[in-house]
Amino acid sequence: MNRLLFSHKSDIDGMGEVILSLIAFGSIEYILCKNVKELEEKFLHAYENNILKKYDEIYITDLSLTPNAIEKVMSDEDIKNKLYIFDHHETAFANGLNNYPNFTIRVEDSLGKSCATQIFYEYLTQNNFIQKSDILDQFVEMTRREDTYEWKKLNDQKSHDLAILFNQVGCTQYIDLMRKKLTSGISTKFEFDNFEIELIEQKKQDNNEKVINFIKQIRIKEITLKDGRIAKVGVCFITYEYRNEVADFIKFRQFISDDINPEIFDIDVVAMIATENNQISLRGIKPNGLARIIAEMYGGGGHDDAAAIPIKEELYLRLIDQIF
Repeated sequence: MNRLLFSHKSDIDGMGEVILSLIAFGSIEYILCKNVKELEEKFLHAYENNILKKYDEIYITDLSLTPNAIEKVMSDEDIKNKLYIFDHHETAFANGLNNYPNFTIRVEDSLGKSCATQIFYEYLTQNNFIQKSDILDQFVEMTRREDTYEWKKLNDQKSHDLAILFNQVGCTQYIDLMRKKLTSGISTKFEFDNFEIELIEQKKQDNNEKVINFIKQIRIKEITLKDGRIAKVGVCFITYEYRNEVADFIKFRQFISDDINPEIFDIDVVAMIATENNQISLRGIKPNGLARIIAEMYGGGGHDDAAAIPIKEELYLRLIDQIF
């Protein structure tokens, strides 16, 4: 059976489905996308050029197509019957994607907030594509905790270290390392080996200085929301992989000095422009759910406190003009 997977390339949740697919099916073709915009471009290109016809099942994980794209492809009975989407973002749920029989959109469950790796793992085990095991359960739960920020509440540094390892080695090596670890049979527990621990510690040492430099660049702007409220937003350019560390620095006031503007600790949202990813990542600093609201104002979406906006050229130029 020919299968094709589209997944998110920017974090360990998007990687989780690739790893689980390789374990379940032995091999699978996969396409990694930075954001919804890139997913839609690549998916529609494959659809319009009849590339998707050669696949028996097509999976989209940790990202979702927009309603316009869904309406276009779901009128095709062949695609409709073999397209599966597994996502956990509020925007996908709000767009009604859960109304389609082959789509599973779940924001949270009894465990807490959901992630796409968790949802896809349930699909694979329920359909006997993969056998549950202690080490797979641990890997999936660590991914969920990192992706939903629950690692912070639970003080689960090990789950966060999984993301640090990914940022250090990149997509290809992370997939390879995790696939081997999860199928080696050496242990039923998920543990980092000495090589991985060394990589994680190297990355942690590099992080602090870079994060502080990004923090010093932040400009504070006020944005008027559709309901008339004013949101105070801190804006800066970053390297994409540091988006969560920058937000944590502000939210938890990790370091205060004379050369850091104290007003940044009173913002509602931090908006971080990552040009290498063509994306603006938004993270809520105050628990008021404004990150998704602001993202949707500019054609993006996501969770209440963690969202993103794909950067189009006209938006990028407008941002440069308004901010700097």
